Amino acid sequence: MIDDKIIQVHADYALDALKPKLNAYRHFRERVYIGVTASPEKRWKKHQGKGWKKMVLIYEAYSTDIAERLERGLINYARQCRYRVEIENVGDGGEGLSTTRQRHFLYLLVD
Repeated sequence: MIDDKIIQVHADYALDALKPKLNAYRHFRERVYIGVTASPEKRWKKHQGKGWKKMVLIYEAYSTDIAERLERGLINYARQCRYRVEIENVGDGGEGLSTTRQRHFLYLLVD
């Protein structure tokens, strides 16, 4: 299941707008993962077999640089917070981003 909860805000203000959204999911969910993809449907199919209940699209970035900056920023923020649920990200973000596509979606996987 893919939920479209994309916020409409300029990239310069996106990280501050995304933090409360992440906080809400971390408060009510058992597992949370932060990711970026150019193809949400294909990426969701890869994640489904790992027990995730849904993918929540939270931001649409129109450049690879913005997508990488936001993913890294949100992962870093999540690691600094002391929540009951830690994020499941192993890397720092930006791994595997498409350099041939400009449009990317920042997403959360939740369980």
